[in-house]
Amino acid sequence: MSALWSRLRWRAAVVAGGLLALLALITHEEAWAWLGVDHLTPFFFDLVAILAAGQAWSKGLDVYAPNLFDPYHRPHVYGPWWLVSGPLGLTTTDARWLGWLLVGAFFIAAAAVLAPRRPGAALVSLLLLLSPPVLYGVERGNNDLVVFVLIAAAGALLARAPRRVGFAAAWPGTGAVGWGAGLLWLAAALKIYPFAALPALAACAGPRRRVLAWLGGTAGVCGLVFLLWRADYTHALAIAPRPETIFAYGWGELPWAWKSWEKLPHLRVTLLLAVLPVVAVAVGWAVARRRVLLAAVPLTGAATVWFVAGALAWLFCWAANTNYPYRAVLLLLPAGLWLAQAAGADLKGASVARTQLAGCVLTLWLWLFKSWWAVALNGGLAGSDRWLVAVFGVEQALVIGLNLALALGVAGWAWRRWHAPDEAGPEGGNVDVHALKH
Repeated sequence: MSALWSRLRWRAAVVAGGLLALLALITHEEAWAWLGVDHLTPFFFDLVAILAAGQAWSKGLDVYAPNLFDPYHRPHVYGPWWLVSGPLGLTTTDARWLGWLLVGAFFIAAAAVLAPRRPGAALVSLLLLLSPPVLYGVERGNNDLVVFVLIAAAGALLARAPRRVGFAAAWPGTGAVGWGAGLLWLAAALKIYPFAALPALAACAGPRRRVLAWLGGTAGVCGLVFLLWRADYTHALAIAPRPETIFAYGWGELPWAWKSWEKLPHLRVTLLLAVLPVVAVAVGWAVARRRVLLAAVPLTGAATVWFVAGALAWLFCWAANTNYPYRAVLLLLPAGLWLAQAAGADLKGASVARTQLAGCVLTLWLWLFKSWWAVALNGGLAGSDRWLVAVFGVEQALVIGLNLALALGVAGWAWRRWHAPDEAGPEGGNVDVHALKH
């Protein structure tokens, strides 16, 4: 068996498993409901809306008004850069092949990020990839899949560091860094929230001054784009729907649920009993393992780019209360580092990584139980069904615990990255001083 195939075979298995599962769901459409995904027609529902907006723009119509090219007359709720599909001649009928191209690229990018090398890691990767919130975005052909692919490609490019110290030797890596920065910039221009992921540029190896220049320059260009097209972004944000539902993730979901159930005090008690113990355990666990969490993220490399970009984008969306279910794809970015560390020789680090992986998998699959109970209740909180409220509370509490672990990981990485010796290593990058101590 060749070394290349040995390294790639489980990634190929994850891609194949994902595509086979999707084909099975398409063949047996009733299975979508078993996984808690509300299957809609046409397939790739969100991609159709974007293509319809491009059609309207190419015809000189107001894309932020009800759109006759869309089967549901939906207005455009994203930035203006998506409208390029119109001048390219793409229409809603192209969603049939564009959607499959997008899903294929997403599965390949996800397998590259998760990088399983053993059967167990491949199984966990499939559990993440085929979790109901992620499948929700796949079924819709949602443009968060585009953001994921762009960040995954950016991480691979930013990991290409120069091999020798010195300004002249930096030129071979400058092109890769520039392309990586460009992809992160494009993601931010398309969806705004990836702007929060720009600090991941600091995960590329090289002199601190150059890294900060790339970070500042990319942020400046993003700011200029937002300024020049501020009317479009403002309009899109004003009409974008808000995820006030038990199926979303965000800091506002618990207060929203609390207020919504003000006439059902027994449900409030259930919510507290579900949330508080899980949050207490999660906070206690994070505090007890803070040293491991603070030192867990390497200073540079592709896995670091993916971890930092995914964590910051997810945390930003959670704080802004814009975490629609399919935005769970962002959690697959830090999961790649967790999978690698779970199989590592550091027993304490492996235990912490496995706990975070288990929390992530459990969080994403709790969607299934919420969906089943919601369907049983005809989409409402009829009667006094406390199971739905309890599952919702546990899920939101697990998200809070994951957020704390992600925040500690990013904070520890930022502190060590800033204080590491500049250009101290033989590869012209920064050396992880914590790794040297051990």
